[in-house]
Order: sequence, then C-alpha cells, then structure tokens
Amino acid sequence: MYCHPGTDSGWLRVSLITSKPLDETPARSLKRLFDGRKNVTQDKQTGNWIATHEKDSEEEGTKVHLYYWFVANIIQPDLVREAVFTYTVLTDRVNDHETTKMVNLIGQIVSWANFSPEISGSTGPNS
Repeated sequence: MYCHPGTDSGWLRVSLITSKPLDETPARSLKRLFDGRKNVTQDKQTGNWIATHEKDSEEEGTKVHLYYWFVANIIQPDLVREAVFTYTVLTDRVNDHETTKMVNLIGQIVSWANFSPEISGSTGPNS
C-alpha cells in the first residue's frame, strides 16, 4: 500500500494473486475471472485483461470513493496472475482536476502490468 502520512489526496493499494488451475485450462480460468464483470477490455500490446469498477464507502467515519482495476493474464505454461489495484480518495475530492488526472494515469499504467514467469530455483530476493 502507498500512503504518504497525513496526505488526503489518495491511497494506492496493490494485491497480487497467482493461481494454478487444477480442473480447467488457464485460458478458461482467466475467462471465468472476468465473467460477469463490467467494463472489461483487453490491452492489445500486453494481452492483459482489465476490468474497472468504482464504489463509495466509508473508512473510520470518513466518506471515500474507491477506484478498482482488476488486471490479469496467463503465465505460461499453467498459471494465472491477477493484480488488483485500488485507488482511494476522499469523496469530496472525486471531481478535483488532480484526482481525475491521477485516475486516468493509473488506468493507463496498470494496463501495462508485466506478469513475469516464475524464476526457477529462486527462494527470495537474496537467492
């Protein structure tokens, strides 16, 4: 999660999920991830599938607005990786020029997510 202490401009969170489908092909698993989601596109350069979503919420009594980008792709031969990007802003900042600019920038950048294959033999950052 990115959050500069005391900031009220926005918070960016990222989660990465890797799965190895057992009873279906990776392509079918990827398709199932996006079945029923709205605003689904595919980036022509990366092949990544992207779905966007927004919602209002409340965190510790403060009204916030969340922007979601679900980005996924197949990692050959048999993995599916999904990154969930969330950008949270205060509700009264939704229509600010800076918020709009940041949401558009994040939307462009997340579509370029690089889901690199596993590095065999690696057990951590110092191996």
